[in-house]
Amino acid sequence: MKLISVIIPAYNCESFIKETLESVFNQSIGIENLEIILINDGSTDNTLSILREYEKQDQITLIDTPNRGVSAARETGRNIAKGEYIQYLDSDDLLTSQKIEIQYKALEENQADVAYGDWQKFSERNNTKTLLDKTERQIEGDEEVALFTDFWCPPAAILYSKSIVHKIGSWNMDLPIIQDARYFLDAAIHKGKFVYTEGVMAEYRVSEGTSLSQRHGEVKFVNDVFTNAKQIHELWKAELATRKDKADAIISCYRYCIQVFGLNDEKRLFEEAISKIYEIEPHFIPQKSKGMKYLSSVLGYAKAERLANKYRKVREK
Repeated sequence: MKLISVIIPAYNCESFIKETLESVFNQSIGIENLEIILINDGSTDNTLSILREYEKQDQITLIDTPNRGVSAARETGRNIAKGEYIQYLDSDDLLTSQKIEIQYKALEENQADVAYGDWQKFSERNNTKTLLDKTERQIEGDEEVALFTDFWCPPAAILYSKSIVHKIGSWNMDLPIIQDARYFLDAAIHKGKFVYTEGVMAEYRVSEGTSLSQRHGEVKFVNDVFTNAKQIHELWKAELATRKDKADAIISCYRYCIQVFGLNDEKRLFEEAISKIYEIEPHFIPQKSKGMKYLSSVLGYAKAERLANKYRKVREK
């Protein structure tokens, strides 16, 4: 059996890192087939002390770094991983017991690059675990378009071949919030072969609250979405004239960003997103909304969008 590298970034996760590690140790594939790389990302709580308890095990490599963020931590692990397959695992998520074995076999049998499966949300309070929504879904249509638009699953539910990891290269440091979604998309952009494995592969922990206000958090998220859309726009530019699905996907994403930027008075980004739509379709007229279609036909799309933004802000108040 080929070696599988499990890469776990850890930052201030003293309350749940042991549970995450146990989900790795309990894999049916056998710990002797795993290389577990722990990256302590400058934790300020007791995380490093907990990780040191496991350091002497033969399968475990512990790296202690200054805090640079989860993408940098994953990158550190990727650069030293020896396995033929790569499992990225966030420090608060859990693998189901047969996850790696099922996806390893699927990749081997199908000579594929990416195995993905179903996943279950859960929350935990006062040592009581509550199972929440379950996502059972396969990628439909063009993989690049699907992963750019509305298909996502957590890294815990995915297993990558080392060959596709090499093609993807570095984690995208420009996207601090959606970097895992972009990594998944990059596997499709680099023409990786995908295989779906039925059943819950991972459990995804839902955080209790956040230190950011909901509105502030949304703007930061949409900044990432916009940056990603601009990057994908450049990658797909040569295809957009003949691939209406890709052009429509990028335009739809820009329009989502426009609405959020407008409501939050991000005027520069609001106007930039409009200009990016014109790069794809110089005479763009929205088709789904009769009102926007009419206004854009009379005033032009940019003016119609500015007017619509004023209406949205009044309606929100």
